[in-house]
Amino acid sequence: MTACLLLVAEDSPSALDAARYAVDLAHRLGARIRAVNVIADGVLTDAVTRVSGHPDVDGRRDLAGRSVLAHIRHLAGLEDVETETVQRFGDVAECVLDEARRTRPDLIVLGRAGTSPPGGTALAPWARRVLEFAERPVLVVPGGWSRRNPGTP
Repeated sequence: MTACLLLVAEDSPSALDAARYAVDLAHRLGARIRAVNVIADGVLTDAVTRVSGHPDVDGRRDLAGRSVLAHIRHLAGLEDVETETVQRFGDVAECVLDEARRTRPDLIVLGRAGTSPPGGTALAPWARRVLEFAERPVLVVPGGWSRRNPGTP
């Protein structure tokens, strides 16, 4: 059976670094990738819609998520890595943990997202929850990984 990496695919520089790392790792291991993009619950969408007055914020978030997944498929295709993508809606941590329970990946890969207060960790709250509750190994790729490692995808 082919190894599987569950990649958390979000629209951020750290997530793109994680995607590049996951593609490189999958290529080296002969593994496949399942990339999941989560459109967070509608609280943010509702707030942005109220403030901006733009009626299609939800549609734009959906399109952005699909674009991220398309980019990951492209990166994986360059390395002949089998990739499937899925878009979920809801709480990011819960959706990622659910995907991990259902698909039982060999490794969950995510980018380090968030800011680091003095004495804190540079992880978004959803990422800390994934680390705390995941029943599978989790790899957090540091931001700037591909820039520090020339020659990587």
